Amino acid sequence: MKNFYDSTIIKPNLELTVNLILLPHGNNIPCEVSINDKIVFNDQISEVKTITGTLPLNDPISIAVKINREHPQAVQLVLAIDEQEVLPRYQHLAVPATDYIDFNDEWTIDIPNFYPWFHKVSGQGWIL
Repeated sequence: MKNFYDSTIIKPNLELTVNLILLPHGNNIPCEVSINDKIVFNDQISEVKTITGTLPLNDPISIAVKINREHPQAVQLVLAIDEQEVLPRYQHLAVPATDYIDFNDEWTIDIPNFYPWFHKVSGQGWIL
C-alpha cells in the first residue's frame, strides 16, 4: 500500500487549488493579495472578489493580504484549499488571528505543507 509521500513521487505534478474570496465591507478599498510572495491581486474592491490559483502539492503556502482602509471599511476572507475550508475555521492560526481585516496592516497565514498541516489541525492525526 502506498502512503501519501509515495503517491507524490509517482505523480510529482499534483497541484492544490487555492480559492480566496474577498468580501468587502465598504467601497473602493485598496487591497493587495500575495501568494508565496507573488502579488496576484492589487486593486480597489467594492464587490466580492474571488482569487483562484494552483500550487504544487508539496510547496509551502503563504498568503498575505494588505488593505489601506478608512473607517469603517473592512475586508472579510474566506479561504478553501482543495475544497477544504481553511478560513474562517482555522482563523486562529493566522497573524493576526482573524478572518476580518479592519486594520491597515498585513494579515498572513503560513502553511508548511497543506495535507500534513490540515490533518494535524483538524484532529485527524499525522499523514505518514
